[in-house]
Amino acid sequence: MTLPAKPVAIQFAKAGNLYRLDVCVSPLIAREIPQVVEIFTAQWAKPVEVERAKVKGAQALALSAEHELRAGERAADIARTLSYAIWKKLDRYVKVTVEATYLGESQDGHYEFGEVAYTEAFGARFEN
Repeated sequence: MTLPAKPVAIQFAKAGNLYRLDVCVSPLIAREIPQVVEIFTAQWAKPVEVERAKVKGAQALALSAEHELRAGERAADIARTLSYAIWKKLDRYVKVTVEATYLGESQDGHYEFGEVAYTEAFGARFEN
C-alpha cells in the first residue's frame, strides 16, 4: 500500500522552490497600475495582495504572491526578469524593489534594480 502524495505546495517547499514575492513599484500614474499587475501575474503569479499609496502626487504599488520557482531558477533571476518586463511594458524607468521570501529553511533575498540596471538593459542615459 502506498501513501497518497503530499500537497504540491508542501512538496515544493521541501524541495526549496516555494517563494513569496513582495514587489513595490513607483512612481506610477494611475493608468500604469493595471499594466504592472498584468506583468506581475504573467511573470510570477496572480497577486493575493495589492496595495496602492500616493507618494508626492504619484502612485506606489505593492504586490504579493506565493509561487514555485522552476527547476534551475533562482529568486534573483525572477526579480531581474520581472523588473525588466515592467520597464519594457511601461517604456520608462520606475523603481522596482523585490523581496523574495523562501517559505522554508534558507535565507531570504532582497533585490533592487535601479537606474544603473535600467541603463544597462536599455541603453538609456539619465540627465541631471
